[in-house]
Amino acid sequence: MNSNNRSLLFQLFCSLFLFVFLFDVKAQKESSNSYALELIHQPEIEDPKNTLYECNLILKNDKSNYEAYFNRALAKTSLGAFKSAQLDFSKALNLNHPRKVDIYYRRGISYFLENDYLNAISDFDSAIQIEPNHVKALWKKAQAYFHLDSRVLMMETLDQLSIVQPDNPITWHDMGTLYYKNKNFDKAKDCFTKALIIDPKMSVSYNHRGIVYNKLHDAAKAFDDFNRAIFYDSCFVEAYNNRGLIYLEFEDYFEAENDFLMAIKKDNHLNKEALNNLAITKYLTGRIKEGLDDINEVLNHYPFFATAYITRGNIKERLHDDAGACSDWHKAAELGILSGLTYAQETCH
Repeated sequence: MNSNNRSLLFQLFCSLFLFVFLFDVKAQKESSNSYALELIHQPEIEDPKNTLYECNLILKNDKSNYEAYFNRALAKTSLGAFKSAQLDFSKALNLNHPRKVDIYYRRGISYFLENDYLNAISDFDSAIQIEPNHVKALWKKAQAYFHLDSRVLMMETLDQLSIVQPDNPITWHDMGTLYYKNKNFDKAKDCFTKALIIDPKMSVSYNHRGIVYNKLHDAAKAFDDFNRAIFYDSCFVEAYNNRGLIYLEFEDYFEAENDFLMAIKKDNHLNKEALNNLAITKYLTGRIKEGLDDINEVLNHYPFFATAYITRGNIKERLHDDAGACSDWHKAAELGILSGLTYAQETCH
């Protein structure tokens, strides 16, 4: 296989790393887009330690005060004492606290915060059974299924949310992301379009729809969506990288390099995808040693980034370092890119 073709194959592979759920915790922290769901519930307790003290005094004299158990559970949740909070929520329920739906939801939050997603879902379901349109419980239930990697059940919950909250763009965005991950690209595109009809400035949905258009072999529409994502959020690193990939595909190396450099400049951390793609661009334009320096920097910071080993293997082959190339391709295969073995078999003896 021609080494240039290898590079072009893997520069397109990078776009898959940039496809995110808005309620994925890591994605929210790293995305420059302003849309993010409330993942960590902060109970309405201004001074949890004082609340805890006051509730303890009340319960010392009145062990059947369900409101004190409820407020103490909120304070304990705020302080991170989740197991103890769950016991207090349960006591409030057993004492027939009238706000059962709120207790189930908040106890579910305490389970969610300690990553006990099955018990969290059970409590969210109890809240939803009492109040079928409980939006927060539905969101948290969907998030719990996300963490459990239960895509079908997550989709069912998002479908419920789309009925309860048909005008929420985040619902449609996350549904589109799921359809994409299930390779249903037409439905994914439709969901992102619905999100954008509701909120025409939602940069992350333009970016994701652009990726879908690229999968559907419509580079012009993909390019247009990446442009819009950048227009509405000039710091959207992923959109710069994705637009750069379109430029690279059509051999506009100057513009591709500018976009990759912009992604690197605007990211708070070293952007491994953009720097990998910058190395590929330099490799394709004959600046082989500069590309090698860039890819070495990527691997110095991200030693388990498999794609970078493919790129460095290609560069080393071009520099007639077959032993080094073979070593890198084998490393890529060890890290999950099995086509590295194919490259090695073609070159290594």
